[in-house]
Amino acid sequence: MGTSANRRGPKPSIPLIPDWIEPLPPEEDPASEPINPEQVPFELEEEPSLVDDPADSAEPANPTQPAGEEVAEPAVPLPANRFNTSQRGFQKAVKTNDFSGLRRTVKNYVAQGLGGARTGARRLSRSGRAVASFGAVLGDIRQQGLAATLTRLNLGQLVGQPVVTVLSALMGHVCGVSALLDDAITREAYADTITRVVADMPNLDLEHLTEAQAGEMMAVFLEQSIVLRLICDIGRSQTVATADPDRSLRVQQELYQIVNGMVHSTILPELTRSMADPSTLNREIQRIYSVALNAILKAN
Repeated sequence: MGTSANRRGPKPSIPLIPDWIEPLPPEEDPASEPINPEQVPFELEEEPSLVDDPADSAEPANPTQPAGEEVAEPAVPLPANRFNTSQRGFQKAVKTNDFSGLRRTVKNYVAQGLGGARTGARRLSRSGRAVASFGAVLGDIRQQGLAATLTRLNLGQLVGQPVVTVLSALMGHVCGVSALLDDAITREAYADTITRVVADMPNLDLEHLTEAQAGEMMAVFLEQSIVLRLICDIGRSQTVATADPDRSLRVQQELYQIVNGMVHSTILPELTRSMADPSTLNREIQRIYSVALNAILKAN
C-alpha cells in the first residue's frame, strides 16, 4: 500500500547524547600508570566552547564543595539548527552530482552537528564498543589462532571457510543484535567494512593475520561508522532527492574517501598500539574516536 515514508533525520530538539548512553569511565591518574617512553600520546586541540567558560570568571570556587567530589558539568545548550548547514551541503551534492563541497560538509557536521570531537565521540560510543570487540577478536586470532578463536565463539564449523564467510559470521558477536538505531548503523558499517576489506586485501589470510592487517581492518570499521552516522543524521536527501541507487552509492563512496583521507594516517598507529593491552582496548577506542573527529576538524 506504500505506507512507509522516508526518514527525515533527527529533529534538532533530540538530545545529542541519548540518556541510554553510559558515561565515559573516569580518567585514571597518569601518575598511577607507567609511561612508555616510546609511546607519544596524541594531544587533542581544545575545542571552542558554545557558551562562556565558567573558568574564565573571576569568582572563586565554591568553598562548601566537599573535597574529592566532582561537580557535574553544566549541559552545553545545542543550537536548534545544528544540522542545517551540513544538511544543505549534503542535499546540494546529491541533487547536483557535484561533490566538491562534501569535504566542507563533513567538517560542518562534526563541528556543529556533533558538537565537536569529544561530544561526537560519545555519540559514537556504541560503534566504538563494536570496533573494540572487533579488535579483541582479531587479537585473539593472532595470539591463539583462527581455529581456537572460532571454536571459543561456537563457530568452529567455519574453519577453512573463505574470509568473507568468517568475518560475516562474526557480525553478531562484534556488533550485537539489538534493535537500537545506533547498533543498526554499526552493523551496516561492519558489513561495508567486510566488503572493503575483501576488495582491498584479496590475499588476506586469517590463519596468518599480521598486526598491520588487523590495525587496517579496525581503521576501516571506525571510518565506515563515522560515514554511516553522518548519512543517518544529515543524509535524508540521499533517499528524497534521488531514487538512483548508483548515485547513492557514489555519494557514500565519496564520503568514505573524504573521511579516510582526513583520519587514516592519524588513527592507524593509534589503533595498532591499542591492541597491545586488551584490558584497556575499549577505553582506547573511545579515545581514538575523539582523535579521529579532531583530525577532521583540523583538516584543510
